[in-house]
Amino acid sequence: MSAVERMKFVAKRRTGAERGSALILVTASITILIAFAIIAIDGPILLTTKGQLQAAADAAALAGASGLLEGSQDLAVQRAIEYAGFNIAVQDMARPVIISAADISFPQADIIRVETHRTEATGDALRTYFRRLIVATQPNTADVTAVAMAQAQDICGAKCLKPWAVPDRWVDANGNNQYDTGEYYETGVTSYQAPQDVGLSIVLKLGNEDDPIAPGQFFPVAYPPLDYPGETPNTGGEWYRTWIEECTPYTVGPGDRLLLEPGNKTGPTRQGVESLIAQDPGAHWDAGNKTVAGSAFGLSPRIALVPFFDPTQPPQSGRNWVRVAKVAVIFIEQISSDGQVSGRFMSITTPGTPCAPGAGGAPGTFLKGVTLIS
Repeated sequence: MSAVERMKFVAKRRTGAERGSALILVTASITILIAFAIIAIDGPILLTTKGQLQAAADAAALAGASGLLEGSQDLAVQRAIEYAGFNIAVQDMARPVIISAADISFPQADIIRVETHRTEATGDALRTYFRRLIVATQPNTADVTAVAMAQAQDICGAKCLKPWAVPDRWVDANGNNQYDTGEYYETGVTSYQAPQDVGLSIVLKLGNEDDPIAPGQFFPVAYPPLDYPGETPNTGGEWYRTWIEECTPYTVGPGDRLLLEPGNKTGPTRQGVESLIAQDPGAHWDAGNKTVAGSAFGLSPRIALVPFFDPTQPPQSGRNWVRVAKVAVIFIEQISSDGQVSGRFMSITTPGTPCAPGAGGAPGTFLKGVTLIS
């Protein structure tokens, strides 16, 4: 082979090798581009859909748990389905999240489990764009699900309490309308309770430490409770009136000690309650449904959380505090010129501290709550 022929042969080999290398490079580049496309397009769609489905599952579970508070699994299922549908998640485009009773279960009587989905099995799989390029036999869809569980709970501790300590109900054995030593009282047994006392009228009137404990008699108190970490009670008429008109930021529940406010608080009581009523003048008690109607708010500011104390441990000389037995809820209807506050017991759903097993105040609580659980 001549030198010229050898050069031509080498050149052909190089050209073939270069073409092979170029093909490998192009193939690798296409694979990398597809991978980047999956990461840049399908990846975010999957993550977005997962987040949307989780939000829908959370909302549905919480709504369902509110049905459990009313003692009905059927109502829980209905609400879970309804609230899931208020949410959207990507499918082929953003569409409402539709679930059925088959997606809802009850691991315990007070717990609801909800699964939301974008799957082939449920006919609503998420459309992808590049999955088929990776696995040719697979459709251009993906399965995405989310699960949430919520629990219906009795709430014992809450914020936004009014500065009134009221004696809980006891057995008035001799019918003299006052507490006498030895008369029977037990939290959760004799005390005011939901649902049986919802709608019951109560008149709150200022009490005197020297008088026997009477039903509805209240003592002005200061917040936060005694022994509250890092703070001491804010005392005085200005604070007292503010706590009536507005919301106390301190969580109060059974076992807490509340400092009594000295002096006659008839004026500040009337001023505070009149201001409270003026915030929502159209609100009124609906006897048929045993709830508040006509309010300009989702939860009327006239709905007052009130601490009730053990009547066997009344205020007395040498002890200027009372211990909370439970927290009740009262819709404030009116106030008289002498400071008597008329209202009705009611039950509400609110954030707060769940009652511990066997905790004082747990039976028949007026406060209910729903909480997401893992």
